[in-house]
Amino acid sequence: MTDDAVVPHSEHPDPASDTTSDEDPVNAQVEQVGGRALPIGTAGDSLTEVSLVVPTFNEAANIGHLLCSLHAVLTRTGAAFELIVVDDDSPDRTWEVAAAVASELPGIRVLRRTGASGLATAVICGWAHARGAVLGVIDGDGQHPPEVVADLVAAMDERTDVAVASRHVPGGGVSNWSAIRRLLSRGAQALGLLLLPGTVGRVTDPMSGFFLVRRDVVATADLDPVGYKILLEVLARGDVRRVAERPYVFLERAEGESKVAAGHYVGYLRHLMRLRLHPLRSRALVRYLLVTAVALLADAIVFLWIFDRQGWNLTRSAAIAGEVGILLTVALHDLWTFAGRATRGTIDRIRRLLGVQIALGTLLFGRLLAINVLVNWFHLGPLAAFCVALAAITPASHLLGSRLTWRGVRP
Repeated sequence: MTDDAVVPHSEHPDPASDTTSDEDPVNAQVEQVGGRALPIGTAGDSLTEVSLVVPTFNEAANIGHLLCSLHAVLTRTGAAFELIVVDDDSPDRTWEVAAAVASELPGIRVLRRTGASGLATAVICGWAHARGAVLGVIDGDGQHPPEVVADLVAAMDERTDVAVASRHVPGGGVSNWSAIRRLLSRGAQALGLLLLPGTVGRVTDPMSGFFLVRRDVVATADLDPVGYKILLEVLARGDVRRVAERPYVFLERAEGESKVAAGHYVGYLRHLMRLRLHPLRSRALVRYLLVTAVALLADAIVFLWIFDRQGWNLTRSAAIAGEVGILLTVALHDLWTFAGRATRGTIDRIRRLLGVQIALGTLLFGRLLAINVLVNWFHLGPLAAFCVALAAITPASHLLGSRLTWRGVRP
């Protein structure tokens, strides 16, 4: 078979069945795959525990050293593993460099993908060809430290569905990012939290492209990513119940040029909007919105009972009703919406409660101020003023509350 041939796939592809040239031992390591999307099978190979995908495009200068490092780290974990390089037919022949390493080290597979491109779809392609019970992804540019893979493997105990390498937990960070890049990264995360609080709020670093996930979490999911942030797709559409996070420091490139461009942020926004417009596929988002509605209803009922039935004054009634809504929101989110997060310790519970009171309490004060302004300046009736203020300010308080409090933590 020539280098440019494309091997058609069955519904359950067997990479070992691909025929390659017997004349070149390096090319014999390369599996030619097309651009057609394949499903992620529910059953893997019982002998393979971890399948780590490395998507690449023009990474010939980095891939050799990265594969050697990853192979050494995974070997030390004692887990049965495979490394899968998915190269989008790079002009610099990255796939050929990877194949040379694969000819020397066992457990490395190289897929040369033609007819399609894109990081997220390359990851899905790799998972579709993977054999392991645990699937994963790491960038091929060397900016994700290979040694952190061992921490992620250790975090994938019998209860963990997704283990994420995060820059935003203690011990994590970035190396030499400019202020503008830091601002763009945080801004993108904040935008994601506003549009998809139930998804983005589950982890501290939703932009991470470095994580492991159990095969059964994504095997039945309708994954359809846009751009390069595959973790968002997994959290939104996968059956994710428990998440663990481990710190890592994002490194600078040793070789090659960064592929981050304005188009990536446009793709990220498209991805967010696609997920946002299909809320029924995101169970956490539906739950978040239901909790918000229940808290608003409880807030209104308590206010009516205290103010109308008990005859208390307007400000005190609205303050007590608001506090009831806050506490109900905390309880329902912890017990239902974000129940799949890592178990929280006492310190984190205190931090969360203080954050709730700061975030929601501040806006509650604003709501009380708005009610009094509407009643005293605009001569609106107390009940009408309460309803107007409730509708205008409370949704913002829930968004702010989720930003400050309901976020994934390291167990």
